[in-house]
Amino acid sequence: MVDGWGAPKVGRVKGYTLRELAYGELRAALLSGRFSPGEAITVRELAEMMQLGFMPVREGVQQLASQGALEFLPNRSVRVPVYTLAEVRKIYEARILIECYAVEQAAKNITDDQVAALNAGLHEMFTRPADEEARDKLKANYDFHFQIYDACDSSYIVEMIERLWLRIGPLHISVFNSAPADREDFLAVQPQHVDLVNALRTHEPERAKEIMLSLLQKSLSWYERHAADLLAT
Repeated sequence: MVDGWGAPKVGRVKGYTLRELAYGELRAALLSGRFSPGEAITVRELAEMMQLGFMPVREGVQQLASQGALEFLPNRSVRVPVYTLAEVRKIYEARILIECYAVEQAAKNITDDQVAALNAGLHEMFTRPADEEARDKLKANYDFHFQIYDACDSSYIVEMIERLWLRIGPLHISVFNSAPADREDFLAVQPQHVDLVNALRTHEPERAKEIMLSLLQKSLSWYERHAADLLAT
């Protein structure tokens, strides 16, 4: 794991239970690459890092474990799952089905203000140097995509997509730990993201869906090429 916690205290506002706060911070950590696949840590260590009590953190961990994002080990620690290539392919099959549908619906519903926010997100994603803080790029990537999914106007679909991202999110940090040429290959999708925003702006559902499909297929292809180094056998 990245040294220290250092994340903003997600949702520490009046009205949230400590369990909800623990869940929110752990969830954000998984999505932003703060944990790597196979990494293990005790609940007590997590509680100390997050400056929260043991029980709410354990409850947050249990909630994430029920979603497949974490798993308990016999020695009272928890671990980020390590997937096989076959499992990653299954996750991407589900992502393609749900995320392409969400993009298609977003193209019908998106507003000018939402398109403007996406253009700002593009700038954040692709103006940062590739070797800059990995978590910042991953957060920008997450924010960009979920702005699109929010525009599909279905909290149920967004919830399903987030569950899939919780499983695949920690793998994304592996991109930034790979050789520079391999990392650049993964990140060389700026033109397609620009095309996606334009398809959304002009309300072209089929075109937006096709672009999203291509992006997901390219992402999976990258993991397939590097499976021996990143995935379980």
